[in-house]
Amino acid sequence: MSTTRQPGRRLLVIGEGPLPAEIGDRWAVARRDDRPEPATVIAVSDVVVLADPDLSTGGPHEALVDWLRRTASRGVPVILAHGALDPAVVPSLVRAGLDEVMALDASADDWIARLEGVTARHDDEHAGREILRGTALTQRLLADRRRQLQVDAEAEAESLLATQKALEEANTRLSEHMKQVSLLYRFGRQLSHASNWDETLRDILENLARFVGAIGGAVVLRTAPEGPYAPRQTYRWEEKAWDKVVLRINRQIDAGVASSLLAPGIFQVGREVDGAAGRITALPLEHQGLRLGILLLLYDDADERRRQTRAHVSFLQMVQVVLSEEVAAAQMLDRLRDVSAFNIRLLETVSSAIWVCDGEGRTIFVNRSARQMLGLDLGDERPAAGPEPAVGRGRLLERPLTGGAPTDDLPEVFLGGHLAINGRKQPLFGALQRRKTPFLGEGHVTDVSGEALPVRVRTAPMAGRGRDDHWLLLVLEDLTATRRAESARRRAEQLEALVAMSATLAHEIRNPLMGLSAQAELLADSLPEDDRRRDRIDLITGEVERINRTITDMLQYVRPCQPRREPIDLVAVARRCRELARPRAEERGIALTVDGPAGLVASADPTQIQQVILNLALNAVDAAPDDGHVRVHLAGGVRLTLSDPVLGFDRPIDGAVVSVEDDGPGFGDTDPEKLFQPFFTTKTTGTGLGLAYSRKVVEAHDGQIRAERDGAWTRMRVLLPMDKEASRALAEEAS
Repeated sequence: MSTTRQPGRRLLVIGEGPLPAEIGDRWAVARRDDRPEPATVIAVSDVVVLADPDLSTGGPHEALVDWLRRTASRGVPVILAHGALDPAVVPSLVRAGLDEVMALDASADDWIARLEGVTARHDDEHAGREILRGTALTQRLLADRRRQLQVDAEAEAESLLATQKALEEANTRLSEHMKQVSLLYRFGRQLSHASNWDETLRDILENLARFVGAIGGAVVLRTAPEGPYAPRQTYRWEEKAWDKVVLRINRQIDAGVASSLLAPGIFQVGREVDGAAGRITALPLEHQGLRLGILLLLYDDADERRRQTRAHVSFLQMVQVVLSEEVAAAQMLDRLRDVSAFNIRLLETVSSAIWVCDGEGRTIFVNRSARQMLGLDLGDERPAAGPEPAVGRGRLLERPLTGGAPTDDLPEVFLGGHLAINGRKQPLFGALQRRKTPFLGEGHVTDVSGEALPVRVRTAPMAGRGRDDHWLLLVLEDLTATRRAESARRRAEQLEALVAMSATLAHEIRNPLMGLSAQAELLADSLPEDDRRRDRIDLITGEVERINRTITDMLQYVRPCQPRREPIDLVAVARRCRELARPRAEERGIALTVDGPAGLVASADPTQIQQVILNLALNAVDAAPDDGHVRVHLAGGVRLTLSDPVLGFDRPIDGAVVSVEDDGPGFGDTDPEKLFQPFFTTKTTGTGLGLAYSRKVVEAHDGQIRAERDGAWTRMRVLLPMDKEASRALAEEAS
């Protein structure tokens, strides 16, 4: 065996057949006479050439076929060079692994091209096999990883599903409780603003019955504190003898008080008239130990009544409290109105504006309150022990009725058109004078400056000085303080019921929420940092936190506001609020400024007032456009008209004004008063309790809060009484 070592790849030639000499320029050629084992072939060559002229004579080729098969399995390409090969032999050799067949006398270029082609093809096939092996390995690794992930997922599935189920249950309970809160709030508002109690009670009964699964309902009230019961309103419930039914129900309630059949104040009763025992839930409406009436709910059967009552027991107790308080308040208001009407007819009171007019409508007598109502400046005059009279143009024979000094510049309530009843001004006096019975209604009085004041109007014909003289007595009462007091009382009664209910709901909701949050955090700690399920767990904990914030806002609003007063520097408080709101303002390029005089002191709770100013500042930042402006301006020594918390009427007082302004779009056509209603908001987020809570705090400080639109600016004004002595001391200290 001879070897020619030339640059290039390795070529093994087996046999005696001649090859072109040019092949040696590209290949390192080695020759052998016999066919070596495949393992040897791999070690010494990249391509094998069988130069065997004997194949042209035919004969058995089984050994060659076997050798080709074993060599091809090693991945070495084989070329057969022949002189005159029988074509019938070629297929079996190709199937065994032969790559090329060519003539021994082929040209050098043909040989080189064939060798290069075979080499390139085998290189490609080798690379393909490597890719396939790598792909197969990758697929096995991926399959193993998928199996592992499936095992991990199955291991955590039960815990995750349990957490999800618990959260869904908590959300369901929260949704149910929020529905109850919304319905209670609606009932309270309906009762507080009811102009027709029958329509209001029917609407409440219908909505209540649907909510608690009842088929009917009734509100049975006493006509007097110790009087008989009578149905005030019913819903899908007809009885032929209500007095007998109510008597039996009262007896069963009285008998069941000691045993407390369901829950405090809720009783299961039956109707003996049709034998359907246990279908009725009765809620006595009691106030200060006196039973005012009964709220009754009728169900299809006893089982349904029991199931629905237990499911809504807390809600029914809150409805019972709200309705009891409203019924008691309504009855009390009716009694007060009766007493007030009686006293007004008999007595002249300083707080009532009283006119006596002659047959032409000219004023004969007017008291101090009447002149104040018309806007006359009485200076430092002090009211006398009785009403201080004055005489107008309706003088009889130049003799004043009461001896007072006549005055011709007194405004005439009728002739001057200062009084309007139900929008009607003229001919008002003639219509009232022709009445043979007293008149009672409502209207408004316009003072000399044009400001309208709501009043209650009472008139009565009375005999004049002469036999043919017919005078008219006019009594007007200012309704401003009354309406404000009634509104404050109704809000207080609603809040008392909401406080108890909200505390119960918050306790029942927060406990499972905290458990859910803790379990979610433990579950997150058990997962790898790159596990995508951590995003879902973060969503769970975020929603739990949002629910908790909503509960906190609701509790903050419904809790009684009892400020701990102390002298505080309002400007310093406003500047602290500016620093707290500055990060949110700077994110959107909003200019946030505070200006005000030094030594502006109010007697207030610093924490509560800071929360109010911060709420207003953050709302203004949210409402302002990008690169907009928010201004907090404070002013002191402003003459304000605020409600006196002790006397219950408006009085002028020196106060401080905190104005928070923004150049945002404002509140549009929305009634400014509506902005301060609970759960009302013009933003896409939030609970709608911020402004309602702010009003509650300001009013607890004997102040007022108002919303205004002035040109391109939206302004929230907080009016507070000033502490004059503390302001003076602070100013002296600063100087």
